Amino acid sequence: MRRLYFLFTFCGLLSAVGLFGQATLPDFTLKNTNGKVSIFWLNDYKKPVKGISVQRSYDSTKNFFSIASILNPQNSVNGFTDSMPPYNKMYYRLFIGFDTGVYLLTPSKRPEVNTVIDYTRLIQEINALYEKNIQLQEEKMRLQKQLAEALAAKNKNKAPAKTAKTSKTTKKPDPTEVSEDIISQVITYPSKRIYTDKDNNVVAKIFNVKANKYVIRFLTEDYKLLFEIKNPPEDYFILEKVNFTRGGWYQFEIYKNEYLLEENKFYISNEEKKTK
Repeated sequence: MRRLYFLFTFCGLLSAVGLFGQATLPDFTLKNTNGKVSIFWLNDYKKPVKGISVQRSYDSTKNFFSIASILNPQNSVNGFTDSMPPYNKMYYRLFIGFDTGVYLLTPSKRPEVNTVIDYTRLIQEINALYEKNIQLQEEKMRLQKQLAEALAAKNKNKAPAKTAKTSKTTKKPDPTEVSEDIISQVITYPSKRIYTDKDNNVVAKIFNVKANKYVIRFLTEDYKLLFEIKNPPEDYFILEKVNFTRGGWYQFEIYKNEYLLEENKFYISNEEKKTK
């Protein structure tokens, strides 16, 4: 019942956001609510969107810099809140990158004053629901892993029955294969543990590293190992973007006490050329 309630609540929020009239990419909606700037959009592109960065500037045509990389750029409903803009009439635009390597910069605009809808609260609630979904998926993974281990132990202890000889052999369930099958069904994107900040550095927030054995593996988009971190020293740490060869998507795997806790990805945006 709890999970059903979560599904209805999440769908209801998305429906409500859709009714507020966001523009469709490459256009976007920009509102200033009590000094906080919220940028919203609908994604109706048929080709896969690989990355979206939010950029701002004091000028309408130049000196833009990225303040955020969107963790889930493929979503049909999306948004970001700039909670501390340095000036209430800043210009904003989006950098949109596609799977083909093509990218575009949207026209820039200033935010409209909003006194009707609290977009900031909606973003916070959507993020909270994503976090709740991650917790439920982790609980599901833990219970399914326990069940898989119990079934594997039962099959191991069972005496084999005598059967006629055949050319085919029946393979007993392997606990590792069962666990991998279960893990592949768990979707936890976007990650709340590893993500990029406004400077494109990689932030890691891992719970209680002192009491558990963690291994974090960083891979390229095509799953080639870059490096791994064994037993992180702190629950919170930052990896500078120079540790990664270029902009683009990167995969990661987090192992907790020798089983896969999360498999996910993050995006590091490229350094953009300033427009004239």
